[in-house]
Amino acid sequence: MARLSALAAALWFAAASAVAAGEVHVDRKAPSPALGTDLPYSIYLPSGQPAGTRFPVVYLLHGFGAGQREWLKGGRLEETLDRMIGAGEIAPLIAVMPDAGKSWYVDSARFNGPGDYETAITRDLVAEIDARYPTLAGPAHRGIAGISMGGHGALRLAFAHPQVFSAVAALSPGIWRPGGMSEATGPAVDPPEMQEKWFPRTTGETFDIGMFNRQSPFAHVGDLAEMEHPPAILLAVGDDDYWKLHDGTVELYIELRRAGLRPELRVDNGGHDWKYWRRVSPDALSFLAGRIAPE
Repeated sequence: MARLSALAAALWFAAASAVAAGEVHVDRKAPSPALGTDLPYSIYLPSGQPAGTRFPVVYLLHGFGAGQREWLKGGRLEETLDRMIGAGEIAPLIAVMPDAGKSWYVDSARFNGPGDYETAITRDLVAEIDARYPTLAGPAHRGIAGISMGGHGALRLAFAHPQVFSAVAALSPGIWRPGGMSEATGPAVDPPEMQEKWFPRTTGETFDIGMFNRQSPFAHVGDLAEMEHPPAILLAVGDDDYWKLHDGTVELYIELRRAGLRPELRVDNGGHDWKYWRRVSPDALSFLAGRIAPE
């Protein structure tokens, strides 16, 4: 009898896992008038759900120089979402991972830079995903997250486009507060050759710290304070971050609090790598899922 019970349990678990498993596509492309070409993306789609079901969507942004597969390879996203959805920790959702190169997720075509990626993602990609897949359209069911450069991008896209996203999670975001402690380790003090390497034509023909600061998430804090429904915000960073991004992350948290907002902050042991991000990404996904899930 015990052997039969164990067999039944094993069969049930296998069946549950099969239902929970999602499917990943890495070769998709979204037409993007903003870029003048297609925008590549990867996508995770939940499976085993009733016909006609529509899902909330999270957009996951990669780090500097990476691409649409980073969250899948380094982050093991498929395995993580299969486990979390299968265990009932989060409701089924769609995850979209665009390829934005070294763009810092800003519009830079006017500088002959990487391209207008801010518009490409917030307008063109979102429209394509809503048209092509069974999404719950609207900001209430859309979240965004990112690592490093992608953390910077997730914050500024969520802050500047609350009509698109209602929740954001930034893991080790590349942010530096103008005039703050973090500025001393940021691009403002880097030699010109390093500025050009890390921010290639994203702020001008040459690096422009004034433009960079205007593009920063810090520049939008005042606007957030005036919003009736500002996005939900989670900040997470390792205390051993190689780039010392814990400084800017904590400064943003304090600045948001001073503005009357209620961000959440996680500072944990860890560096600036996927070993840390894999550990904290389930918390970030749970944070987002809890705020964009259907009622």
